[in-house]
Amino acid sequence: MFRLRPALPSVDESGIASVVNAFEQNPVSVETVHEWLTHDAPGRISYRRVAVNGDDAVVGYAVSVHETWDPEGQFYAWAGVAPAWRGRDIGAALYADMLAFLQHHNAGTVTSEVRDDCAVSQAFATRRGFERDRHLFQSSLNLEHFDDSPYAQIIADNAALGLRIHSLADYGDTPEARRKLYEVNAITDRDVPGWTGPGLSFEEFNEWVYESGWYRPDGQLFVADGDRWVGICAVRLYPEVHEAFNVHTGVIRPYRRRRIALALKLAAIRYARSQGARSISTHNDSTNSPMLALNRKLGYVPEPGRYTLRKTIQ
Repeated sequence: MFRLRPALPSVDESGIASVVNAFEQNPVSVETVHEWLTHDAPGRISYRRVAVNGDDAVVGYAVSVHETWDPEGQFYAWAGVAPAWRGRDIGAALYADMLAFLQHHNAGTVTSEVRDDCAVSQAFATRRGFERDRHLFQSSLNLEHFDDSPYAQIIADNAALGLRIHSLADYGDTPEARRKLYEVNAITDRDVPGWTGPGLSFEEFNEWVYESGWYRPDGQLFVADGDRWVGICAVRLYPEVHEAFNVHTGVIRPYRRRRIALALKLAAIRYARSQGARSISTHNDSTNSPMLALNRKLGYVPEPGRYTLRKTIQ
């Protein structure tokens, strides 16, 4: 037997993390789940429910969110069930309850995601009218075996041209530095395949990144040409498993084809290593051939990725 109820901070966090981590490649911590359940930005519309067994232990979780920067009527939705509890209609119950929430808020488009190696999840989504939108490739690099000596000259060559790599920590993590980093991020985000919507405002970026539990100023790297910031590379650390994740790498168009992205990737690798990471991973859209080629050049190994999904609600 199971029942559905609202997700409760402190009570359900470890259970939700366990359910989500059955599907995620990058670990979700209890602290991250605590942020999800306790921090709702102004204007965000969100739904978070759990399925619990007779002992009130979490066996399933569903979330749906409309962020302030999403197009009108667009929501993200996801549901998952603990492996030992699958086949008992828990996922169907969570989805039906979430669908009522979406209809109540006049959702028109719903996006989601599934692992590309999980046939069960793909079939569940297909039966409910979701279609594949894009394919994101995951890849990882073993930092214990990576040899950066063939690239020793890359950063030096850029420095000789006046292009120097810094972190926000180098600039004291000031409001002015945060604003400049946001501006480079906003410009380069628009060139990411599949990017939709107007993008995050500075206030939204501040809440999404700078106020998040994973944020570290020394992991926010950028390339400066004098006073102009022209490229960005963000790294998230997972110290509990000695892993790192390259969240985003981008260079503004006038500065491309100068091996700046390669220099940023190398700086990210060095930073992750300095923090004790044994591997670093990233994901890229299947149509982003320049970045996929760069990752292959560095020795990133392909791993199971994910499909982004889309459904229209009539």
